[in-house]
Amino acid sequence: MGKTIFKAGERIYAAGAPGLAWRVQSGSVRLDRIIPDGDPMFANLAVEGDIIGAETLMFQHYTFEATALADCVLVPWPEGEAAPAGESLLAALTTSETRAADVVALRCGQAMERVTRLLSLLTGGREPQLASMPLPSRRDMAEITALTTETVSRVVSQLRRAGILPAHEKRGRPSKS
Repeated sequence: MGKTIFKAGERIYAAGAPGLAWRVQSGSVRLDRIIPDGDPMFANLAVEGDIIGAETLMFQHYTFEATALADCVLVPWPEGEAAPAGESLLAALTTSETRAADVVALRCGQAMERVTRLLSLLTGGREPQLASMPLPSRRDMAEITALTTETVSRVVSQLRRAGILPAHEKRGRPSKS
């Protein structure tokens, strides 16, 4: 089984469904826990190199709902015979703990700091990539950072005015924000 490509906003898998574990080869994935009323609640974020759906190796079904936050490429995990399963799983768990700490940090501090940390996380810390990176929806950014959609919009506008993000285009014309 090879690479699977998902477009931004496309569901990768649903909580409770059977499936495979995946490595995020490129892009980013939003993980949500489905709360008792059936609504999704932001739980975590996966970026390039992260493993998602590892719980299927033990429980045969997904715990979270996964949605492509940006266009992404996933490959089944574990891949090949390169590393013993124990080492590979330990590395994945360590990365997962680090990512969880990064996500908690996205929900603390000033709005500008939260949004810029999110953008940095989504680009793997590569600052120059911010200019060419398609942004997640304002709603997704707000839920991930525990801010309002309006606050995220204001911060994105400030980042654009500062030249950190390119001018937003609507119908082929740069915006004035």
